[in-house]
Amino acid sequence: MVDYDAAVAAVQDPNADPILLAKIAYENPEFGANVAVNPRCYPGLKRWIAEFGDERARETLAQYGFTAEAFGGPVQDQEAPSQAALQAAEQQPADAYAADQYAAAQPAADQYAAQQPAAQAAFEEPVATNPYGFTAEQALTTTDQMQIAQIAQYAPELRACIARNPNTYPALIEWLGQLGDPAINAALAFRQ
Repeated sequence: MVDYDAAVAAVQDPNADPILLAKIAYENPEFGANVAVNPRCYPGLKRWIAEFGDERARETLAQYGFTAEAFGGPVQDQEAPSQAALQAAEQQPADAYAADQYAAAQPAADQYAAQQPAAQAAFEEPVATNPYGFTAEQALTTTDQMQIAQIAQYAPELRACIARNPNTYPALIEWLGQLGDPAINAALAFRQ
């Protein structure tokens, strides 16, 4: 738990660690408005505050044009299956349902595989120079959202790699696109 004095100092620091800001917003909702206006508050955290923060935090974000609706509505659970999928699963035998899911995913997987040789030839893996030990391989393949955020913050030389990682969350992709870095922009173009 972040103590009160440390939280006050962090929300006032324009170079605050974005992960610390997220921890403060989660553990101390009364700091939500202060976290939201900090320049290091990333879009995904603003979205979370716009939806789950206290009234003062939501009002502060609304003054800047950030509302839960502006971010596309309430945060959806990406892991939870839709109601239609659950009903379909109940009506079909398990093997038939799994075969349908595999068949539905196969064209996208084939398209991804077809793009890989050309894309790999065009992408030159950067040399990791960060003191935290993050590697290009981690940045390209990790599924841990917290680790992706840490790489974005502490290993700027690997941002092009996390832009290519299919597990990078949309708010971070949006932020990377705003940086104007040619290598990152090329990696983002690969995603589309």
